[in-house]
Amino acid sequence: MRLTPYLHARVRSITGVVIGLYVTMHLCNHALGLISLDAQEGARPYVMALWHSPVGQILLYGSLAAHAACALISLARRREFHLPAWQWAQLLFGLAIPYLLLGHIVNTRGTRILTGIDINYPYEIANLWVDPLTRARQILLVGLVWGHFVAGLHFWLRFHGWYRRAFPFALLFYVLVPAAALLGFAEVGMTMTARARTDPAWLASMKSLGVPSDPGRAALRAGLRQWAGVGWLGLVGVVFIVAQIRHWLGRRHRFRVTYPEHLSVEATLGMSVLEVSQRAHRPHVSVCGGRARCTTCRVRVEGTDGALPPPGKLEADALARIGAPLDLRLACQLRPVADLAVDPLLHPRLAFTAHTRAARGGREFGEERHLTILFVDLRGSTRLAEARLPYDVVFILNHYFAALAGAVDRAGGHYSSFTGDGLMAMFGLEDATGHGAEAALLCARDMLGEVGAINRRLASELAEPLVVGIGLHTGPAIVGLMGPPKAPFLSALGDTVNTAARLESATKELRAPVVVSRDTLHAAGLTIDENCHELALRGRTGKLPVYALSLEDLRAMEGGRATAALA
Repeated sequence: MRLTPYLHARVRSITGVVIGLYVTMHLCNHALGLISLDAQEGARPYVMALWHSPVGQILLYGSLAAHAACALISLARRREFHLPAWQWAQLLFGLAIPYLLLGHIVNTRGTRILTGIDINYPYEIANLWVDPLTRARQILLVGLVWGHFVAGLHFWLRFHGWYRRAFPFALLFYVLVPAAALLGFAEVGMTMTARARTDPAWLASMKSLGVPSDPGRAALRAGLRQWAGVGWLGLVGVVFIVAQIRHWLGRRHRFRVTYPEHLSVEATLGMSVLEVSQRAHRPHVSVCGGRARCTTCRVRVEGTDGALPPPGKLEADALARIGAPLDLRLACQLRPVADLAVDPLLHPRLAFTAHTRAARGGREFGEERHLTILFVDLRGSTRLAEARLPYDVVFILNHYFAALAGAVDRAGGHYSSFTGDGLMAMFGLEDATGHGAEAALLCARDMLGEVGAINRRLASELAEPLVVGIGLHTGPAIVGLMGPPKAPFLSALGDTVNTAARLESATKELRAPVVVSRDTLHAAGLTIDENCHELALRGRTGKLPVYALSLEDLRAMEGGRATAALA
């Protein structure tokens, strides 16, 4: 059976999780060394019960073999090695792990089979810690295995909103488990070293336990320890060389990719469009590293001299998530068989600037969030401009916008855009509790208060007081960096945004400074039983329950603990 990219990804992910579960349990057992060696040894039978059973042995060593095979297959399939640093690190460390791990397996499982002894913690740590070289090798192995596991887990899950929200706890887990394990290893190891110095005979007896009494088995164990890691490196080398020879023999079968900037690149049949871009050193965004976990490498196919290969399951699922049209493909999965022209849809500049946007929560490529949107607009701005010089208008509007922005900042929101005399703000980006509804209501209250303060401060300069309308609605929206490549800004779009804008317009009809949907009040934990208005909004089926609020109503709700009393 041919290992398709989808099956390859599934096998790699499942086996990685199995190995990661074993490693996590094993390191947690090591961490008990901070208490005592007896604590480590007392917990060991329970921790290892699953993995020492026949089913556990098949699951663990089958996963190790399958995961290593996936790494070799990935190496054999790769035709281009112009990779980002993080992909190089993951590739090299992933291939280095079996080299170190095979020696450890021979020392533990191999010794158990060849000698029949139970590999307990006194034996294992005496052999791993006392010798400085073996100790350093083991610490390096823990770092590489754990780093490879958490890197794979992070890059697999980072596109899920729940994972981003839980990331502080995940990071704590990522750091504490290996740190505690190595400290426990060191604590017990130093005790073992002290004993070995005072009692060399004890150390010699410990090491002799791992040597089979049968000379043939002893030679087999010694040979496996010496050559297992070297054999793996040899296998990696053979796979790489055979793959390159295959690529070289297939160089006569070529195709050409043309980009919008009149760049045309010739490549060997079998390469993906993403690999072609990497070979040509053309910036091409690919956040997931070419695994079809995101759609940032997507391209529009604008012309081809032949039929395109159909999308595989991985690509089809990713394209279905974004409702992609038929001419949209993922560059990391599309392996053309004829010349074609493509237009990468994410601007190349993002390839260089994405790392500077990590502080914005990794939203440069879009995510769906449940949040509260606030729209505010200044009434009568045309009359304000007609009666004043431009400088005076700018002076007043700058005061107005500074006040609104200050209210948004104090409430913990994010103002997305200033449009003319209006503002859009988002709440709930950092904390999903209540989806930002309570913060948005407090912001609306502060905005009305700030506008009132401006009216009092500039009373002599205003023919009539400034009046604003504010609309709030809570629901799902797509959040991401939008706008021109040189100056993108964080914004949102979707029905929730449209509804909030229409509620702001409805403040004129309902003759109230604030119109808020029932969804927002419920998200803030508030209930109002009086004066509910049913609004028919353009673009929505049915009527939306909303409430018209005054500044006094908002003050009554302060802190989300009171029920608004509407007149």
